[in-house]
Amino acid sequence: MKKIVKSSMVVLALGLGLSIGSSEEADAMYESPYSYFNDYGIRQGLFSDVDSLYSKRYRAEMDQLMEKHEKGLISDDEFDELSEQLTETDEKNLLKRATLFENYGLVKKADIQNITHFDTDFEAYSSLNGIEQMTALEQIQGEGGNFNSFRELAALKKLKTVMLEANNQLTLNSFKHLNELEAIRLLFDGYEENEEQQDTGFTQALTTDISALSNLDKLNKIEISARGRMATVTLKKGTTSYQLFDPIVPSKQFEGATMKYSSDSESDEWLEWHNLNGDEKYLAFRWSIEKGANFSYTGEGQIPIRWK
Repeated sequence: MKKIVKSSMVVLALGLGLSIGSSEEADAMYESPYSYFNDYGIRQGLFSDVDSLYSKRYRAEMDQLMEKHEKGLISDDEFDELSEQLTETDEKNLLKRATLFENYGLVKKADIQNITHFDTDFEAYSSLNGIEQMTALEQIQGEGGNFNSFRELAALKKLKTVMLEANNQLTLNSFKHLNELEAIRLLFDGYEENEEQQDTGFTQALTTDISALSNLDKLNKIEISARGRMATVTLKKGTTSYQLFDPIVPSKQFEGATMKYSSDSESDEWLEWHNLNGDEKYLAFRWSIEKGANFSYTGEGQIPIRWK
């Protein structure tokens, strides 16, 4: 936690009448009930979701009061008194949440742990750091995202749906033990953040292996699209052809489906290029493997060439 947040917690503690020493001493004797997220987008999204949880809770409790009143279980005066108390409590909770968030960027841990769905614009996100605290999360989705790791998601054992865009991942090992996962949709763009997408080749490593998903028995929908570059190959001047055997590794959910490679020719087993002249910067190819309507893994790759 940043020093400014530690200082904020000390101020809060003093405001609550707690006797503490330095921020380091406070950390040693007091575990904060609040969380701070470095990414502004995540903070905003979580605060909005927490507010929504409280609003639903307030409406549910108010509906219960109205139902009791309509059934004659409580009098008019009792209803007025109880509904006023409920509204006052809700307003106090809102004020406390807003003050903590607006002044210190803090969100209560207990509230975060009740969020089951998180949907936001990830365009400005640099990482998913902190998401692992959302232990009840069942669905995460959103467009954009410059993070290059899903490791925080590995701790979310209740995840059922993941729909994200990201920089490329070399493996999907972070999903390997998410046994409740039912649907996954991933888009890997192939270009670094803010990179001009001119004809200079992809700048991100290509995701060629999704076999980490193989043991997820509840996974009934896979939609993965990847673009990127593979490792550079060295070719001698005068080489006119190149062949690569079956570089893409799907998961077992695709068993029985046929891989379709497209380079200088069409094949279900290899890539090949002919009539090379020594001026090529990279070898381009595409692939596609689909099984029914629910499983697809497609992409576009480049293999940079070093001529010598």
